[in-house]
Amino acid sequence: MAALAAVLTVAPAANGAAHGLSARQACPTSLAFSPAAAQTRKAILCLHNLERRRHGLSQMRLSPELSAVALAHARDMVKRHYFAHFSPGGEDHMDRIAASAYPPSAGCWTAGENLLDADGAATPLQILQAWMRSPEHRAIILRRGWRDLGLGIVRGAPDGNPSGLTIVALLGSRSKAVCG
Repeated sequence: MAALAAVLTVAPAANGAAHGLSARQACPTSLAFSPAAAQTRKAILCLHNLERRRHGLSQMRLSPELSAVALAHARDMVKRHYFAHFSPGGEDHMDRIAASAYPPSAGCWTAGENLLDADGAATPLQILQAWMRSPEHRAIILRRGWRDLGLGIVRGAPDGNPSGLTIVALLGSRSKAVCG
């Protein structure tokens, strides 16, 4: 198992031209804030895949198993007022995933994690742009071999701001190959 992790706290800026018309055409719901978590997850997945396509990388699919782990971590951070890859008990994203239904019964898996503490009206495009401006987050998004994306989005922030958003993205891959 290999682990990558990065944390980012940001109030996203206005829509930028960096993704411009391509994002608008490929992911039309990414330019507006939506209170519907399912629509936001779908738009963030679309934007991740757009970025990966621009770099010649494989596309990802939304993983229910990784999304459950991501949502539980986002809720825990808001409830217990911390913002980190490691929970107060010392577990990181690899520990949380290992305890989930994501790892194959035989074979290998790997995962990376991006966190974001965002303004409550952030659009999916602003969320992805914030991650892409950070070298650590960008490296996780653009890592070769990812196949799965899990997203947890919670209204509220670890600092107690009820109108903020706490977002956890888990990117991973698993295979039946023998780990080496």
